[in-house]
Amino acid sequence: MSYPRALAVPLDVAVDAGEDGEWVAWRVRAPGNIDYGFARGERPEGCLKAFLALQEAPLAEFAGFVRRWGVLGICAAHELPGAHAACAPRDGESANDLFPRTSLTEGWTVPLRLYREPAGAWRELAGRLAAAVRVGRALRANEAGDGADLARLFGDEAAGLAESARAVGEQRVRLGELVDGWLAEAGVRPVVAWPFVAEAPELAVGAGEPGEGAEFAWPARSLYPELLTQVVRELAGI
Repeated sequence: MSYPRALAVPLDVAVDAGEDGEWVAWRVRAPGNIDYGFARGERPEGCLKAFLALQEAPLAEFAGFVRRWGVLGICAAHELPGAHAACAPRDGESANDLFPRTSLTEGWTVPLRLYREPAGAWRELAGRLAAAVRVGRALRANEAGDGADLARLFGDEAAGLAESARAVGEQRVRLGELVDGWLAEAGVRPVVAWPFVAEAPELAVGAGEPGEGAEFAWPARSLYPELLTQVVRELAGI
């Protein structure tokens, strides 16, 4: 099966800010439909840079990002991207009123699933990935990473790694272990395909077939694994 280059995106998206925080709501077709109910978005080039910018962006900009590159699917159990343990995103039945009747999906006869996720979790992840990229760039230059970035990645006690005489070596080990953990949690693995079109292999999460009775399955090329792919390439200087 060919590996699609376009990222999977929801059929429609809406954002909402209330007393319980900022939310991103989105809808896909029910299980059993092509691409696990998602549509095809844009190619992934540039999605990491755009995602990192969401850390400080107004909520309104999240909708445009989702329409181009997809969603994280933050789960309610762990507050992490859903792909990390084959988790499903948080259900969003209460958000139907966010979608106007002029929505692209209005009047469809296929069942739709509604999900919602906290924008705050997106901002937190954007900050962590940005910190990892900055530390990685410093380490490639044989310099220690910034103490504030280290604290964000490893906890307050790690800020002292920037002052150690062996700071560069220690940070390389810690950052490598952290990114390896992210990849393992998301089930991201190399994908070998010919012809090779890049200096490094693609990374992908294996969605597989949803189990019997499953109400959600990630498509072959979703946002979070692609973000990790591009972080790895940034760290490698590719």
